[in-house]
Amino acid sequence: MSQLKCAASERLLRLGISMAQLHILYTVQRNGEMTMSQLADVLNVSLSSATGLVDRIAERGFVERSHPPEDRRVVQIRVTPAGTRMLEEIDAVSDDLLRIVLGRLGRTQLAGVRQALADLRVALDTAMPQPSVPAPVMDRHSVSTPTSSSAPTIGPVLAAGLGPLIPSTSTQKD
Repeated sequence: MSQLKCAASERLLRLGISMAQLHILYTVQRNGEMTMSQLADVLNVSLSSATGLVDRIAERGFVERSHPPEDRRVVQIRVTPAGTRMLEEIDAVSDDLLRIVLGRLGRTQLAGVRQALADLRVALDTAMPQPSVPAPVMDRHSVSTPTSSSAPTIGPVLAAGLGPLIPSTSTQKD
């Protein structure tokens, strides 16, 4: 796993992006356009900390800010096409490395990985049940307006994210 982190970290270092900034990019990509206040709340950081991190990402062209006409005090951010491409490249590097690693496992080992992931998904879904109605994003900062957001649980992310990476057992060695 440390090799996977290193591969991603090297790519981020070349782009001048920290892991905290990457987390912000994924958060905004997953939730769509959001206010700085909402982002600070989701990350559980101060508005000034979130602003500083976003400043550096915006300088690199990976996010852009806008102000809604109804309240110019509110700052909204969204991932730019360049930011989306960068996230796709990071995901591709990670996917390729996982494919290489999983390609070295035999059928029995892959079946064990599949079962472990399925068990983990059930345990996560049980521990964090999906709400029937998405909860609104709480906003502790007075200048923005709350909107509803529905972030996926990690269970579906595991199933959707790693499922295609595990090679078919019919073509694997034992």
